[in-house]
Amino acid sequence: MKKSISLILFLLLSLTINVNAQADDDDKKFFVNLTSDDIDRAAMAVSISNKVLSTNNIKTTIFISAQGVRWVDKNIPQNTYVNGKTIPEMLKAFMKSGGQVIVCKMCMKNVGGMKTSEVIEGVKFSGTLEALFAENTTVLSY
Repeated sequence: MKKSISLILFLLLSLTINVNAQADDDDKKFFVNLTSDDIDRAAMAVSISNKVLSTNNIKTTIFISAQGVRWVDKNIPQNTYVNGKTIPEMLKAFMKSGGQVIVCKMCMKNVGGMKTSEVIEGVKFSGTLEALFAENTTVLSY
């Protein structure tokens, strides 16, 4: 009888630990700051973000600022990366998978000389601080 009760308690404790671990994973967030207009850096930023989003199901945001704003300008012809896609194509696929892309509005105007109508579809213009300073957020910068 003692063995049965011990086994039941052990199983309940294991279940509780697994549920808590799952809850902790659900709270994780990933924030990538992309400031560069270098194609290799941009491709790495988008690829890592896509991997984190698809493999770990972690809410992922790419924030594009400074020179990086040129990646979301739909009027600028873009070079193709070695995977056969342009950075805007990679960003669109990332957003289609549930990722969030936010562009710095001030950088967009001052560095890129762009209007909101010239930005690829799906890119947001606000929400940066909420995404960056959310609890359990890992930040990576390119």
